[in-house]
Amino acid sequence: MRAYITFSICLLAVAPSFAQDLVVLAANRAGHVEFYNSALGKLGDISALGQLESVTASPDGTRLYVAKKSAKVVLKNAAMKNTARKSASSQDTSYGLYSLELTTRNLCLLTSPALFGWPSMDGRFLFTQGQNGVDVFDARTLRHLPTMKATGAYNLQPSPDGRWLLGVTNSPDPALDIFDTYSMSLVHRLSLLGSGGPFTGAWAGDRFYLFNYRDRGTGQLWTVNPAHPELSPTKSIDLPDLHRACNEPVLLMLAGAPDRLFLAEAFGFQVDRRTACPDAARDGIFVIHPSSGRVNHIAASVHVNRMAVSPDGQDLYVIHSSDPNPPTNTRLLHIEAATGRVLQDVALQGGKWNLALAHIPSDLVPHENVRPTAFCAR
Repeated sequence: MRAYITFSICLLAVAPSFAQDLVVLAANRAGHVEFYNSALGKLGDISALGQLESVTASPDGTRLYVAKKSAKVVLKNAAMKNTARKSASSQDTSYGLYSLELTTRNLCLLTSPALFGWPSMDGRFLFTQGQNGVDVFDARTLRHLPTMKATGAYNLQPSPDGRWLLGVTNSPDPALDIFDTYSMSLVHRLSLLGSGGPFTGAWAGDRFYLFNYRDRGTGQLWTVNPAHPELSPTKSIDLPDLHRACNEPVLLMLAGAPDRLFLAEAFGFQVDRRTACPDAARDGIFVIHPSSGRVNHIAASVHVNRMAVSPDGQDLYVIHSSDPNPPTNTRLLHIEAATGRVLQDVALQGGKWNLALAHIPSDLVPHENVRPTAFCAR
């Protein structure tokens, strides 16, 4: 039976208009975050962060949220160690979510285990997948708020206006859960049983789309309005046979921008079909126009590992994975979304990378190599 795995890329640069320019954040698993301008000119980096899993930024650009191996942080006194031990019962084996203040460069443990932090686009909250639902933090004070109880392993998608939090889950059963950030509760669950799967989703402007891919080149797309939760009629999306003559799972990622969705087969992860089926892998990016269902194929020579989209949808930033194993010749690309033309190409050192976009005040962007100045636990 053919297998497909999907996951989404959160549009991390959706925010009110800021005076500061767009900053590209490339985070290396080895423990440093590199800062680039929108044309991929290197600005600086922060190192000595420990083994990183992900990076995101607050909408005002004053703070980064990094998920990292908790055991890598050496707390300076017994009180900090005791606090950290209470909030993370298995730090030797789990990742924790940390805040990194760019003004002070203090690195503080928020919760563990956690692999990703999703900031609300209005700057009020920070969300992460918890063991019993969605853990919520006050984004101003970083105080842990009551958990929104729910079952499911979520790909969380905050709405651009901060009003809703949507969670796509394929386990234990496929569903779209809708959380209200005013009442801080799960208010609707849309079952996706019987619709095929697995599912992924993304915001494209102020609209949310659910997507799944079925065999032999058929994609399915639904529009969801969180205020009136029901699935729109299914729209068929014509795509090539992504699987081809290969029995290995296909790993797909989805990102969104106003009026467009970007779909790509993902490479450089544990699931990488180039190892077993080098001729079956689908390079490049499929641009889906939800209103018409039209699909364009761009950047045909690019092997996407990570992908982020500028708020206006005009620019794509991609971690390009040239080799399946070990990951060598990794590159950071700036791609013109309308044509797929590679505008800038920067070589990255070997290893695993993550990617995010942010609006960061120029005086908070490091213009050299800097390190955290203090460690703490909240």
